Amino acid sequence: MTTPAAVDLLPLVLASAATGQALLGLLVVLTGQSGELPRRWLAGLFAMLAILAAGPVMVAIQPAGMTLMAGLVLVALYALPPLFWGYVRALTRPGRSGGASLPAWHLAGPGLALVNAVLIWTLPAGNVEFMLTSGDLPGGAQAAMAVLGVFVLVIAWSFVSAFYVWRILARLQAYRRALHDHFSNTGRRELAWLRVMILAIIVVWLAIIALLVWDNLVASLAVPPVVGSLIIMVLTAMLAARGLSQYPGLAAVEPVNQEADMDTDASASASAAEAADEDARRAKYRKSALEPDHAARIAARIEAAMTRDALYLDPNLSLPKLAKAVAVPANLVSQVLNQTLDTTFFDYVNRCRIEASLPRILAGEDTVLTIALDVGFNSRSTFYTAFKAVTGQTPRQWRASRSTGPG
Repeated sequence: MTTPAAVDLLPLVLASAATGQALLGLLVVLTGQSGELPRRWLAGLFAMLAILAAGPVMVAIQPAGMTLMAGLVLVALYALPPLFWGYVRALTRPGRSGGASLPAWHLAGPGLALVNAVLIWTLPAGNVEFMLTSGDLPGGAQAAMAVLGVFVLVIAWSFVSAFYVWRILARLQAYRRALHDHFSNTGRRELAWLRVMILAIIVVWLAIIALLVWDNLVASLAVPPVVGSLIIMVLTAMLAARGLSQYPGLAAVEPVNQEADMDTDASASASAAEAADEDARRAKYRKSALEPDHAARIAARIEAAMTRDALYLDPNLSLPKLAKAVAVPANLVSQVLNQTLDTTFFDYVNRCRIEASLPRILAGEDTVLTIALDVGFNSRSTFYTAFKAVTGQTPRQWRASRSTGPG
C-alpha cells in the first residue's frame, strides 16, 4: 500500500531524475572531443531542460528557490525554441560552419522573460510564495506588473513556439531536398528522429493549451507535477539518444547558395510548399549561363558514365564524385539533373540501381538483400522504398506480375 509520504516523495524523485538526466547530457556535450557536434546548441538545450526540471528540487533544498524558479521557468521556456532552431540550423547548414550565430532578434523573447524574472526576483520577501500558494495578489504595483507580465508571456509563448515549430519543419523539408541533391544514400544524414521529437513537442503543446482552456473556462484542473518531470525526461532521452551522435549532414557540401535556398524554403508557407520548391530551384540557377545544347551534352555524358562505368554501384556515390567522373562542375551537374532530366541526384542514382536490379529480381536466384547491396544500396529497407517508388510495386509483386504476364 502506498503511503502519503511516498506519494509526496515521488514528484521530488522524478524531478531529481529529470534534472540529473539533463545535467548528464550537458556534461557529455561539454566534455566531448568531436569538433563537428553542434555543442553550444546542444549544451543550451540540455541546460534549459535541466532548469525546467529542477523546480521541485530547488524548492525542497531551499524554500527561497520558489522565487528563483518562478522567474527562471519562463526564461527557459522562451530560450528553448530559438536554441532548438539554432540546433536544427547547425545540423542542416552546408559546409563546416554549423556553429553560426543567430540574428539578435531571436533574443527578444528570452530577454523579455528575463526582465519579468527580475521583477519577480526583486519583489518583497515572501510575496512570490504567497501568490503561488494562495493564488491572490499581495498588492503593490510591482507585483501587479509581474503577474501581468507572466500572463502575457505565457499567452505569447504559445504563438512564439508555434512559429519556431513551423520554421523548423520547413527547414527539415528543405534539408531533405538538399540531401537528395547531393547523396545517393542519405543514411544517418536523415533527421527523421527530429521530426518525431517535434511531433512529440506539438502534442505536449496542444495538451498544455487544452488544459489551460479547460482550467479557465470549464473547471479547475490540477495537473500532477510528475507529468512535467516525465515529459522532460522523455524529451531529454530523445535528444540524448540521437543528438549526441548526430553530425551535420551537409558538412561535405559547398555552401554556395545552398544556405540561402534553404532559408527561402524555411520561410515559405506550408500551403505554398510545392510552388516555393519550384521557385527555389529556379532561383538557384537563375544566374547560370548554361545553354540548352550544353545542358543536353552534359546530360548525355552523365547517362553514358552511369551506364558505361556503373557508377551507381558505389554505395557512397555523391554529386562531387559524379561531377568528377564526367569532368563537369558539380553545380552544373546538379542543374542538369534538376532542370534537364527533371530529377534529383538521389532519385536518378536510385533509379539506375533499381533498373540494374530488375533482371536479378526476375531471375529470383539471389535474396533481395544481396541484390540490394550489390547494386549500391546500403540496406534492405532503402531498396524496398526505392523499388516501390520506381515500379509502384514491391519486388515480390513486380516479379509475380512479370512471371504471370503475357509472353
